[in-house]
Amino acid sequence: MHGQQEIGQITKPFDIELTLPGSKSIALRHLVMSALASGRTELVGIPRCDDIDAMVRSLSRLGVRVEAGGRSRLVVDPPATLASGDVHIDVGLSGVSLRFLLAVAALRRDVTHIDGGPSLRARPNRDMIEALRQLGCEALAADEDGHLPIAVSGPDEWASEVEVGTRVSSQYLSGLMLIAPRLPNGLTLRPKDAPVSASYVEITRVEMARRGVPVRVSGSDAIHIDPSPYRGGRVSIEGDASAATYFAAAATLHASSVRFANLGAATIQGDFAFFDLCRRLGADVEVRDDTVCIEGPAELQAIRRVDMEDMPDAAPTLMAMAPFLPGPTQITGLGTLRHKECDRIACPARELRKAGVDVEEGPDWICIQPAPAPRPAQFETYDDHRMAMSLAVFASQVGGCAILDPGCVAKTYADFWEDLAEVYA
Repeated sequence: MHGQQEIGQITKPFDIELTLPGSKSIALRHLVMSALASGRTELVGIPRCDDIDAMVRSLSRLGVRVEAGGRSRLVVDPPATLASGDVHIDVGLSGVSLRFLLAVAALRRDVTHIDGGPSLRARPNRDMIEALRQLGCEALAADEDGHLPIAVSGPDEWASEVEVGTRVSSQYLSGLMLIAPRLPNGLTLRPKDAPVSASYVEITRVEMARRGVPVRVSGSDAIHIDPSPYRGGRVSIEGDASAATYFAAAATLHASSVRFANLGAATIQGDFAFFDLCRRLGADVEVRDDTVCIEGPAELQAIRRVDMEDMPDAAPTLMAMAPFLPGPTQITGLGTLRHKECDRIACPARELRKAGVDVEEGPDWICIQPAPAPRPAQFETYDDHRMAMSLAVFASQVGGCAILDPGCVAKTYADFWEDLAEVYA
């Protein structure tokens, strides 16, 4: 345990404007594309977080030059070829970086050794290991489930078609999409099953197109990508819709207002659909080209049942709101949450029960009952940033709570506690 963050009760409505950190998901994709591009890239709006740091460190080990050009700006100079010789990479706790870098490692004939922190070592990667072997790579993992550490070396001859398991994570598919333009014959990818979090695959497709690489999709059966160079140049990263959910939730619960200055109608981030949930709860949401305004209702509405398969990162936020809604809330489509930084079904259930909330859980769902008189508690965060931020939303309604190890939010949102302080000002 590393300290704690006291959370008081919000006792009066707030009206604030926030500039969100840049989307981590989009930024990580552009870092990989920039490392493989035909020229220098300037990335603007990069979030300050551990996942970005892990990717930058890893790309540097692979011979990519990445320089900071200010608080939210990075300049990426790609090498003509990735570094030679055995390379050792530690991705910390960044699951997205791991999945993308496993794919990038396939571009090197020499061995890339990849490892990470304890919670990342507990997450399986069998689907990616199998896909890399189909591609022609040698890929060795700690066990048959594909746990870290993993060693990858690229093939003598590339396969032109690969089947990819996507039941655990769509990031395997996205990672292979990102490297496909660099393969001599391109690549056809065939998902073995319907990808979970399909909205993230769509983000990959759209952002690749921004960099000059078209992706052809044939129904739900195949994704075709031809050899093509990524363009360099200046790329802006929009605000993170996942980060917005915590403040949208707080505004909805506390009949308050928040305006997001760098997120708007053009986004395709899956978690943007959280604003529709807030509407269903009674909030007034106004979406413009580059801003979103949300005003919480005088009286909350019940939501009863919601499928969050396409926005799993936002599910813990709704879990934090559910005890204050006028009726039971069942959240489904959560199968992937068992394999995140922590078990994001079991762990939220455990913490909410500490506060007197009645919670039931199943393999891919959770049902949370209204809590007329929740009690203050000390909340464990399990080294999981989304646990910390979502439980802070819950605590803001109760007061007298503490979030343990609050620094874990740095994984994606280093300034979260400073921004949260604005609602109490």
